[in-house]
Amino acid sequence: MKRFSFRRVFSAALPIAAFMIMIVWIICGIANANNAVEKKELDNVKATVENGVTVCYAIEGVYPESMDYLIDNYGVVVDNKKYIVHYECIASNIRPTITIIERR
Repeated sequence: MKRFSFRRVFSAALPIAAFMIMIVWIICGIANANNAVEKKELDNVKATVENGVTVCYAIEGVYPESMDYLIDNYGVVVDNKKYIVHYECIASNIRPTITIIERR
């Protein structure tokens, strides 16, 4: 009959533990990459809307009165299923307040 040996148990458990640590590390990396992509997409949408507002002001001399005006005349595209856009224009010579929030 063989004796119980901690060395045998440890040598058998070490590769399994290393494999489990690698799996957790990969899952965390995928989650972080996904968060980074979502943040980059939100930044791109914000930049697109801001650029549309700036181009409209440069061409027409006034800020657009609504988000619909930007969409219709300047080709600004925002996925309304993914983002909520709050566009508030006070006057034609004051830059509008634009807030873009990702839907969850």
